[in-house]
Amino acid sequence: MVRPLSMENFALSVIAPCFNEELNIPELSRRVVEVFRRGKLKGELILVDDGSSDGTRAAIEQAEKEYPGEVVGRFHPQNMGIAHGWKTGVGAARAPVVAVIDADLQYQPEDLLRLYHALLEHSVDVVQGWRSAVGRERGTRYNLSRGLNTLLNKTFGMDLQDNKSGFVMCAKEVMEDLLTYRGHYYYWQSFIMVAAHAKGYSYKQIETLFENRRAGKSFLDGTAYRASAKALVDLGKAAWEYRIRQKPKDVSEQFLRRHPVVDRSKPMSPARRVEWQAYLGFFNQTHWMITRDVERYYELLRKTQWLSPTHLRDLQDEKLRRLVRHAYRNVPYYRHRMREAGIRPEDIRGQADLYKLPFLTKQDVRDHVYFDILSENHDKDEVLRITTSGSTGEPFVCFADRAQLEFRWSATLRSQEWTGYEFGDPSVRLWHQTLGMSKSQALKEQLDAKLSRRKFIPVFEMSDDKLDEMVREIADWKPVLMDGYAEALDFLAHYLKTKGNVDVRPRALMSSAQTLPETSRKLIEEAFGCKVFDKYGSREFSGIAYECEAHTGHHIVGEGYIVEILRDGEPARPGEVGEVVVTDLNNFCLPFIRYRIGDLAVAMDPDFECPCGRGLPLLGSIEGRVQSIIQGTDRRYVPGTFFAHYLKEFDHAIQRFQVVQEREGAMTFRVVKGGRYSDDALQEILATFREYLGSDMQIDVEFVENIDMVRTGKRLASVSRLAVDFQSGAPRRIDTN
Repeated sequence: MVRPLSMENFALSVIAPCFNEELNIPELSRRVVEVFRRGKLKGELILVDDGSSDGTRAAIEQAEKEYPGEVVGRFHPQNMGIAHGWKTGVGAARAPVVAVIDADLQYQPEDLLRLYHALLEHSVDVVQGWRSAVGRERGTRYNLSRGLNTLLNKTFGMDLQDNKSGFVMCAKEVMEDLLTYRGHYYYWQSFIMVAAHAKGYSYKQIETLFENRRAGKSFLDGTAYRASAKALVDLGKAAWEYRIRQKPKDVSEQFLRRHPVVDRSKPMSPARRVEWQAYLGFFNQTHWMITRDVERYYELLRKTQWLSPTHLRDLQDEKLRRLVRHAYRNVPYYRHRMREAGIRPEDIRGQADLYKLPFLTKQDVRDHVYFDILSENHDKDEVLRITTSGSTGEPFVCFADRAQLEFRWSATLRSQEWTGYEFGDPSVRLWHQTLGMSKSQALKEQLDAKLSRRKFIPVFEMSDDKLDEMVREIADWKPVLMDGYAEALDFLAHYLKTKGNVDVRPRALMSSAQTLPETSRKLIEEAFGCKVFDKYGSREFSGIAYECEAHTGHHIVGEGYIVEILRDGEPARPGEVGEVVVTDLNNFCLPFIRYRIGDLAVAMDPDFECPCGRGLPLLGSIEGRVQSIIQGTDRRYVPGTFFAHYLKEFDHAIQRFQVVQEREGAMTFRVVKGGRYSDDALQEILATFREYLGSDMQIDVEFVENIDMVRTGKRLASVSRLAVDFQSGAPRRIDTN
C-alpha cells in the first residue's frame, strides 16, 4: 500500500522530449494530468520541445494554459536529441522522483502509476517499463531493436527483456547521475539501463503495454538501418565508458560540474608528479583491497575542499539521500527500522531531517552484523572485514567496501598535505605497521612503505631502553612529517627535552588515536620545534576530522561524513560538549547512519568560517570517550583530559597514572611513582580531585609498577564502567577552568 504523499510538495515529475509532436501533445498532457489526479499525486509534466519545425511549441504553450502548474514547457533552439531533452527536463524538475517517457504515446501514460508504485514498494533504485510484445508490429525496426537488446545484454553482462527501453522512473538524483556521461553519442538514451547497471544501481522491470504510433512521424522513419549503424558505433563507446573505463562511483564529480571551484591546493612539482604516477603504477601490487582508483578520489577531494559551506552541505545532502535510499532498499535492518518508525526514503531530504532516523549503536552492529545489516547487493570480493577490541576490550566487527576504503586513503593524503607534507617526502609513523596482517599483506605494506618513503616505529616497543635507538633512527630518516599516538609523541617529547642535544626536527607532527590536551600539545611543539596537527578518527571510519594550518578546529571530512554533536537528542550549542554521532556517506556494504561512536566533542558555531578558506564543517576539541568521563557525587562530570591537564604540575611525583570508575561515588587512582614522589604531593592531588568531584568522593589509591597498554598500543588515562547516556539526561560538565 502506497502511503499518501503530502500535496504541499511535488511527488512526481514526468519528462517528455518532443520533436514534431504537435498532434500528440494535447492527448499526452490530458492523460498524464489524469494520472496525477487518479493517483492523488502532485505532479508535473515537463514537455521539452527539441527544436521542432511544426507547431509543437504552440501546442505546449496551449497545454501550459490548460493545465497551469501541471504542464511546464521547455524549449531547445535546435534539435539536441532525446538525452539532452531528459537533461533539460531533470534540470527543471521540482519533484524528488522523475520519469522519462516518449511523447509519441507508444508508451501508455497510465502505466506511470504502476512504475511509481513499484519504485516505492520494492527495494530498487530504478524501475523500467519494458515493451510488451502484445500488438507490436514485427517488422524491420522490431527485429533490429531485438538484436540490439541482445547485444546490450551480452556486452554488459545483463539480462533485461528490453534493455534500450526509455520508459524509466527513479529518484531525481539517480537520473542526474545516470545522465552524467562522457562520450559523444548519437543515441545515448539506449544506454540508460547500461549506465544504471554500471553505476551499481538496483533495478526492476515492469511489463507495459505498447501501441504503434498513430499520429505524427518518427524521426527514425526510413532510416532504420542507418540508425542501427550509428547504434553500433554508440555500443563501442558505451563499452569503453561503462565496461572498460569505469570510474569510482562518487557523486562529487557530477556535483563539481554543476558547481565548479578553483583548486587552490599547492600543485605537485613536476618531479613529484612523475614520482606519484610511478607509485600509482605499482599501486595495485602493493595494496590488497584498494586500487589505483584512489587517484580519482584524491583529485576530487583536492577540489571539493574549496566548495563553499553551502555547496558542501548540498553535496552532503545529495549523498545522504542516496545513502538512505540504498539502505531502505538493500539493507533489511534499516528497512525494518524505518518502517517501524513510519519513515520512507523521500522523508529524508537533508541533514535537517536526520533527527527522524533512529540511532545506531555498537551493540546494534554486534547483534546484526551477520544477519541483516549488510546490504543484499554488495560484492563480497570488494569488502574488507575490520575488527577491533577498542578501548573496552570487547570485540567489534564491521565491514567497509572498496569505494569507502579508497575514499579513506585519499582523504588521509589530502589532510597530510595540510601540514605542508607532499607525497614522496620522507615520513615516520609511530604505529604498529603489520599488526593483524597476513604474510602477503605484511609484505605489500612493507613494499608500499619503501615506495612512499614511510618508516614505521612500532609503539609497542617504545620503552626507555630502546628510545636512544629509535630517536637515532628517526633523526637519520629526516622526516618531513611524523605522526602517531598522542601519548607516543608526548613520550618522545619528554625524552628530547631531557636529552637536549638530539636533532629531530620534522616540519610537522600529526597526533591521533587519543585526545591531545593543550599541555601535551605545547610540550610536543616545544620539543620538536614544529606545529602539531591533530586528527580525530576511529577504526570504523579512519580519519573523520583533521586540523588545518589555521588550527581553529578540526575540519570534518564532509565529503564522507556528517557529524552531529548532540546532547539530550538536540544539537549542542556552540562551545557545549556533546556526543559525537556519525553518518558515513560512502560505505554502502554496511551503512553507518547516525552511529553513536562513543566520543565527546565540543560543538562549534556552524556560521564560523575558517581562515584557511575551506568550506568543510568544523568540529571543536575532542573531549575523549564517553567511557572516559568520571562522574562526581552529584552526577556532574570531568572529562578524561582533566586529569592529564591537572597532573602535568606533578610529573616529578607521578610518572604515570590511570583513573578507573566502576561505581557511582567512588574511583581508583592508579599511580606509578616518579623520582620525587611524596605523600604530601599525593594528598594535594586527592584534595583537588575531591574539590571537583565532591568532598564525599571515595578515592582508592593503588600503587603499580606500570600502566599496561591496551592491544592497540594506547594507555588509557581514565576508564569509566558506568552507563552514561548523553541523549537521555546527559550529565553536566564541571567547570575546571
